[in-house]
Amino acid sequence: MKLTAKQTKAYRSALSGEKQFILFGGAIRGGKTYWLLLTFISLCSKFPKSRWVIIRESLPTLKRTTLVTFKEIINQGLAPHIESFNQDTFTVTFTNKSELIFMPESYDQDKDLNRFRGLEINGGGIDEINECHEQMLYKLFERSGTWLHAQPDVEGNTAPIIILATCNPAQNWIKDVVYDKWKSDTLPKSWQYIPSKITDNPHIPLEYIESLRENLPPYEFQKFVEGDWDVAEKAVNPFFLAYEPVKHESESELFDPLKPILISLDFNLQPFCGIVCQYFIDDKGIHRFRVVDEISVVDGSIPKMIDAIKLRYGAHLASCFLTGDAMGNRGDLSQRDNANYYEQIARGLGLKDRQMVVPRANPTHENSRAECNFVLQNFPDFKISPNCKGVRRDVRSVECDAAGSIIKKNRKIISQQADMADCLRYAINTFLGEWYAKELKRIGYNRK
Repeated sequence: MKLTAKQTKAYRSALSGEKQFILFGGAIRGGKTYWLLLTFISLCSKFPKSRWVIIRESLPTLKRTTLVTFKEIINQGLAPHIESFNQDTFTVTFTNKSELIFMPESYDQDKDLNRFRGLEINGGGIDEINECHEQMLYKLFERSGTWLHAQPDVEGNTAPIIILATCNPAQNWIKDVVYDKWKSDTLPKSWQYIPSKITDNPHIPLEYIESLRENLPPYEFQKFVEGDWDVAEKAVNPFFLAYEPVKHESESELFDPLKPILISLDFNLQPFCGIVCQYFIDDKGIHRFRVVDEISVVDGSIPKMIDAIKLRYGAHLASCFLTGDAMGNRGDLSQRDNANYYEQIARGLGLKDRQMVVPRANPTHENSRAECNFVLQNFPDFKISPNCKGVRRDVRSVECDAAGSIIKKNRKIISQQADMADCLRYAINTFLGEWYAKELKRIGYNRK
């Protein structure tokens, strides 16, 4: 089983114990899954009675991909080292009593990842982590190192606590959490990203690569073959038609600590999102609107959102205003006084009633689309800060149907999550609604 140079680098790094998280990949056919499986087979063999888990986003995908590759590897002479393979629990037991468990994330059926509670392992891996949710990575960190029965190797080394993962480029959390930090040299010291492209795999015929070049759309080729993380697929029917990156994206941070902040929230279980804006008229009379920050709470917790806002903007809360998803006005039965979400947030942040400017109902998608695009087209100075990556991604990629409604059928598709887009819609509706109405009146349009 001869590894490529990139696979060898990733394999040695994993077994060295020097890193706690290694992400390998960045393009198709770079040998990602093969490396992941072979590395865990080696860890099982090296440390008797050790226990490891490999995760894929769903059971059908796990059976169709990762397990197929695993069986191919085992059939290359490793079968004598396998004692049993329980097809019900997808647990492989090695002759030295080590175990390798295959599990689906199955987020749609288990959003709290309860199936992983009590799982005791030395470490684990996620195949195609870009298809899984961010909290899956942290859940794996939580469970790794809890299995205490692994024996040392022949040299007396103990089993490392390590998370391994593979990926393809994606415009989602894995880019923010790993790739962008790797690119800016700000990854945690115990983390490592090793890029691997199809051209790093000498076993792939050149004819196959040329076939991909000729037949794939340019976007697909750049992303999956060349491993371009920054290329973005153009929306077919964009919600934000008037958005222009050159016009609306700032190259520098925009937050002004001397000006009030405006907060807009969108209530989702995964994630609970918010954006921070500033709106002011400068000394020349020019209206300026800034999206200066975004906040994402992974588990949808109101207390965590309160803590996140306090941590960043505690000194600015006395003069802030807060709006967002009108669905947050519903009473919460878990509260003794049936307080709604906004009342809980107001209490936690110490906000007064006058600071809460939440509408009774959300704007329709159709009306919101018209308003947002009018603002983007005509507002004197509308800018989004570079740290608002989720907002920038959404305004570039979110699509709508023929009626103007945002398409949200499949949250696994990043353009159909639209969480930050909703925060922006609510902010524009509340904080720029008066400007919008005056502009329509000025040009002679009677909005009914």
